[in-house]
Amino acid sequence: MIKPLFDNILLKKVEEEKSTASGIVLAAKEETSNIGIVVALGESCLLSKDNEGELSEGSKVVFSDEFKKVSFKDEVFYLVNEEEVLALIEE
Repeated sequence: MIKPLFDNILLKKVEEEKSTASGIVLAAKEETSNIGIVVALGESCLLSKDNEGELSEGSKVVFSDEFKKVSFKDEVFYLVNEEEVLALIEE
């Protein structure tokens, strides 16, 4: 398992399938959304619920283009600084 240090956040990107109202799946474009699920939070992350923030494992967020792509055990993760988390998605 990858454990982020300091104020970093480990994310798993959410790939959303685009489809029309009638259910036709559209071809993927090169542009992908920057929506991710929080996998782990660093111990110094102020956004963490442990530090009275709003994020915990499983939170869905929007993040900026400033990230490090990490491959680990055939999975791709995204490592971002907490300042690169732009919004929390509440469903």
